[in-house]
Amino acid sequence: MLKLPGDEFVSIELVHDPAGPHAGQGEAGAVGALSHFVIKVESMDTTLTELAARGVDVEASASPDGSDDFRTAWVTDPDGNRIELVQWPPGHPDGLSAADWQD
Repeated sequence: MLKLPGDEFVSIELVHDPAGPHAGQGEAGAVGALSHFVIKVESMDTTLTELAARGVDVEASASPDGSDDFRTAWVTDPDGNRIELVQWPPGHPDGLSAADWQD
């Protein structure tokens, strides 16, 4: 995860998927393919309502751990890039941390 200096809100999380395309062999042969982009939201319900009001199609939200506090949803931008919306549970640090990989 890259955190921008002096910016408490913006961070860029780079995730490697060993089962995904190799560097330079992305979808349709694209070089340096992007798997997806993640945006943290404070309230998944509010975000989904606001996006729907603007005519944006968003997949139904789900919870990776089965809780009501940790939720994700997916949207695809006009260029076909996948964007993951994430509502972290209270007290969880922004983004993934070493604690998320302890299992």
